Amino acid sequence: MVLPLIREFYGPLLVGTVLNFLLYGITITQLYLYHISSNRDRIWIRAFVYLLFVGDTVHTLFTLLYMYETLIDHFGDTTHLETANWVFATGPALTGILGGLVQAFFAWRIKVLTAGRKITIIILFCATSSFLMGVATATAAGIVPQFDEFPKFRVTVILWLGCSSLADVLITGTLVFYLKNHKTGFIRTDTYIDRVIRLTVQTGLITAIWAFVDLMLFLLSPTGLHLLFNTPLSKLYTNSLMSSLNARKFWWHDNEGDDALAISSQSILFKLSQVKSHPTVTDRNQDTEVFVHVESHQAGDLPKIGHDVCPETPGVAITSRSHDKDHQQLEVTPSHHSASDSNPKSQSAAGKYIVHKVNF
Repeated sequence: MVLPLIREFYGPLLVGTVLNFLLYGITITQLYLYHISSNRDRIWIRAFVYLLFVGDTVHTLFTLLYMYETLIDHFGDTTHLETANWVFATGPALTGILGGLVQAFFAWRIKVLTAGRKITIIILFCATSSFLMGVATATAAGIVPQFDEFPKFRVTVILWLGCSSLADVLITGTLVFYLKNHKTGFIRTDTYIDRVIRLTVQTGLITAIWAFVDLMLFLLSPTGLHLLFNTPLSKLYTNSLMSSLNARKFWWHDNEGDDALAISSQSILFKLSQVKSHPTVTDRNQDTEVFVHVESHQAGDLPKIGHDVCPETPGVAITSRSHDKDHQQLEVTPSHHSASDSNPKSQSAAGKYIVHKVNF
């Protein structure tokens, strides 16, 4: 009886614990990269990231404690092997809490980016349900500690993992749909947007598929195979958030020598839209000057703005007039040429575009 139990239940749990530690190592690396590049982020975002890391650390320690207590201290103890304890119950509780917090953070970013209240409320509802049902699953495991009786609270697990997977799909779909429909037509800018889309799909679908497979195995397999996926699930959520934040720094500087406008992945999008006129346009000897007020809702400043934002239109430059975390004034002007140099294309293009900054 003991040997089949160890093979069918603790075997997947042991493999899941190994994966959990591997992902925890990646989390440490992600935290270090974030720590050295997060000086411009708002305090609450930095505190939120560190809170997630603390939660992940506690989850990892409790997983290790349970494996040691069960397989070493109680080796051969059939009664102990067949039942869960409070240490085991911390796993689903922390997974639900961490997953719900990460999904709520992405819901906030969607609200800032799209200003869509309905989709934000739906995602927050799913994230809250996942949060609460994860804690409820841990409570149910304490009430019904026998592993073979876990199917009694399958409804709670369905709500937990089902809402979690649905929230991930909604987050991924909303961001991809919005980004695809707000490309600028500028090759360099659209390249950055495509990278944001790829990262969004990769991180969002991984967590969605992982949670869905975990749910299906819990419902369809009589063994503990679902624990292989459930144990490291919290690390996937934490890494998905940290990777999106860390990508900003590396994508700002991935094109050395390129003076084009750098766009932050999962942080900043610049939408260049055509406008017929702008109230701040002034006419001085055919030199057109456009001042664009940019409202910032992000966790840090924009990267330094260089020249040649419109490579198809020589003579048009964009420079930063002030550097404030909440507001920036950008100036779009023709590049400096000699008095005799009059480029009609440059003059018209300088007043043709307005830069909108949207936090993402």
